[in-house]
Amino acid sequence: MPIFAGIDVGAQSVKVALYDGSRCLGARLMVTEEEADRAARRVYDDLLADLNLPPDSVQRVLATGWGAEDVTFAQGRSSEQVCAAKGARFFIPTARTVVDMGAEGCRVMKLDENGALADFSNNSKCASGTGTFIELGAVYLKVPLADMGRLSLAADGVAEVSSTCAVFAESVIISNIHQGESRERIAAGIHKSAAARITELIGRLGLVEDLVLIGGAALNAGLVKMIEEMNGVSVKIPDDPGTVVALGAAIQASLKKAGRRARRPANSG
Repeated sequence: MPIFAGIDVGAQSVKVALYDGSRCLGARLMVTEEEADRAARRVYDDLLADLNLPPDSVQRVLATGWGAEDVTFAQGRSSEQVCAAKGARFFIPTARTVVDMGAEGCRVMKLDENGALADFSNNSKCASGTGTFIELGAVYLKVPLADMGRLSLAADGVAEVSSTCAVFAESVIISNIHQGESRERIAAGIHKSAAARITELIGRLGLVEDLVLIGGAALNAGLVKMIEEMNGVSVKIPDDPGTVVALGAAIQASLKKAGRRARRPANSG
């Protein structure tokens, strides 16, 4: 049974997934500040050990993410957009618009009817549409990040927080706190601000259902609700949204391996 590995090196975490051509055999995510290659190797080795798989059972390793070039044991690399599309489509075959919100960036991918990447748009100018922005909000509100979604859902209204500038938004958050706004309403405002940036990216491409949210932010119910309300559609979320891009990289690795095999007869003739 050929096995393929995908490694997604993000700004705050490393994700690894294993794929056998039809199934995800397993995936693991580790939050770390460790050097990319060392962290990737550790997560990769641990996942193989957990599944009782020898290293030589893996046919090909493909890396993606901002730290992909640092993964020395990878045999190939692919863009995050392509891998996100592959991974999202594996879990949700009806996916046509995919939102991937990471710690330091957000991207929206538009897929064609066959699931191939047709277009994409990145949020690279401002942190207000990123996971870090929500993390900063949690710091100012003095609550665990995991509680932000719950706070937002419990709000009886939404505090005004800028969606155009993260720096300005931070000052508004502080001002809201000093003015006695409830934590719930401020949390809702933070999520509305992030959702507005995401919705702007979706609008650039044109929303086509199904809309799928991946990345750690997909576990934030407050953010999901805001995205749904702003776009007027239900958001679909894979079972393990944080490792979707890594699985997409593993799927891409299997396709590249198959492509190489398919070309050999022609080259030998």
